[in-house]
Amino acid sequence: MKIHEATRWILDRGVRTGPYGLDRISFLLEELDSPQNNCACVLIGGTNGKGSVTAITESIMLQCQDYLTGSFTSPHLVDIRERIKIQGRPMPDKLWIKGTETIQEVYKIMEKEASIGPASFFEAVTALAFWGFNESEIDLALVEVGLGGRFDSTNACSPEISVITNIGTDHQEYLGTGKLAIAREKLGILRKNRPLITAEKAPEILAEFEAACKKSNSQLIIARPAGNFELVESNAEGHLIRLPESEEPVFMALPGEHQLDNLAIALELVKQLRKHGFDIPDEAISKGIAGARWPGRLQWIKGNPPLLLDGAHNAEGLASLVSYLRDFPPPAPLNIIFGALKDKPFVDMAEQLAQFGQYLCFVPPQCSRTMTREQFDATPLAEKWQWHDNLQEALANCRQNAGCVLVTGSLYLISEALKEANAK
Repeated sequence: MKIHEATRWILDRGVRTGPYGLDRISFLLEELDSPQNNCACVLIGGTNGKGSVTAITESIMLQCQDYLTGSFTSPHLVDIRERIKIQGRPMPDKLWIKGTETIQEVYKIMEKEASIGPASFFEAVTALAFWGFNESEIDLALVEVGLGGRFDSTNACSPEISVITNIGTDHQEYLGTGKLAIAREKLGILRKNRPLITAEKAPEILAEFEAACKKSNSQLIIARPAGNFELVESNAEGHLIRLPESEEPVFMALPGEHQLDNLAIALELVKQLRKHGFDIPDEAISKGIAGARWPGRLQWIKGNPPLLLDGAHNAEGLASLVSYLRDFPPPAPLNIIFGALKDKPFVDMAEQLAQFGQYLCFVPPQCSRTMTREQFDATPLAEKWQWHDNLQEALANCRQNAGCVLVTGSLYLISEALKEANAK
């Protein structure tokens, strides 16, 4: 088997269909000898910020020479192999191939068992991640929840620490209507007698967290910048902070005010890892923060004009982008390329973006859940936004007479933009 055959087979497993539960992933992992149980694990859920928290924490752990760290994130932007990393790098192709071949054998069993059924794409890639972590003998797995929490494939592990970054309104068609219903689904990653870290601010959600933690005899840790670091200054490229244990300030190249909450979560997570026996020096924290990167989120790409990429794919992500544009106005005139899936509040998102842009382009992301030209024309977007069939066409128009081009919305569109940028 070649690497492209292995990745294609995983991708071709399709999306998960109901009934929802952990039966399939549990069966799959059990047949793989339960690899998820052989290392310490942190499970990171929430509406937004999961990837950033994972990236910051991973960057810190990479500075600790005594430990081998693995991470599992989603979605990928350019290559599926981005999802599974060993020591900050994509899992070696030989493990992708061997792991896929091993999972294929289990898959044959699942196909014949009507009560279980074949595994989906996300179940297969989750199992591959845990299998790869075990084969690599990692010490710590940082695992990002895919969707929700309670029935997400990643919840088949037994985390030492759980994180719920925040609660937004995304994916209500799967998780329930309203933030409280969504919070209850995400609280499915909580474990008895083990801590939960959050940066959530809404009192009613925090009350739900407190009640769940009390019932589980778990410590609720509310992460805030105060007490973890001092903000010296912020600019369009990131934040200069001062840590209590460090004399020199550290620059974190993750722009946007929301990243301060994500940093606070990562630092609280480091404190808990220390309590669990991980020796994480202060110097590792400073260097890790300075080295943290997370592509496709307020990412600047040099050029004439420069590109600003941001995967603001839901209402909360769009609010963070709007805050950033107000605090640090990009070079004018700003031309905007926006693309969102039809199950998102795209009309409201587009209206908020329109106030910042001169030339407004809408591009349908390459996804089955995108809208058609006819559907677009029937919405209020058609009054202000120009439809373009593809990103290349939109970029050609937006680069003319622009001080900056913003590409935002669906991560499918950000993926296209990164591929375009990497091809040059």
